[in-house]
Amino acid sequence: AGAMSNYLRHACVAAVFGQTLFAHGAVDARTAGYVPDDSTRFCLPAAPQAGRMVDSVSEWVDALNGLLERGLADHAARPEWDAERATRGGEVLLALQNRDAMWGRSIVSNSYADGGCITTESAAHVREAALADAEARADPSAFAAVASDPLDAGVAAWLIRG
Repeated sequence: AGAMSNYLRHACVAAVFGQTLFAHGAVDARTAGYVPDDSTRFCLPAAPQAGRMVDSVSEWVDALNGLLERGLADHAARPEWDAERATRGGEVLLALQNRDAMWGRSIVSNSYADGGCITTESAAHVREAALADAEARADPSAFAAVASDPLDAGVAAWLIRG
């Protein structure tokens, strides 16, 4: 196994230490509590792919890290693309890091900003307009322009509940 495989076998999608949650991307209203289905494809989907919501932060972290483990096992069992080049093992992990495949729900690549001050009224208007545009267009690529809200009271309450 290579260095990346070794790294991923020891990695976590999310982790809680004390009262601090660590994740690569933004924990926002679209990602908080959302767990993609193991069948999630790495593609430009015509509609959101299957997934489920969980209630607590600990359940969410456990579910995401379980998804990582199952995805790695699937990749080990099916490391190459199939004959039609339609699917391969661990595809859910390719999707997990991609805003398009996740329909704007990537805990890995969603972000609070692509630069600039993120807590101004102007930033809030830009964020709301980009999200409305992405949802109205029903185009997964439109989520690339959406920044997450770092002041979302609903997400803060969910995090505090644990």
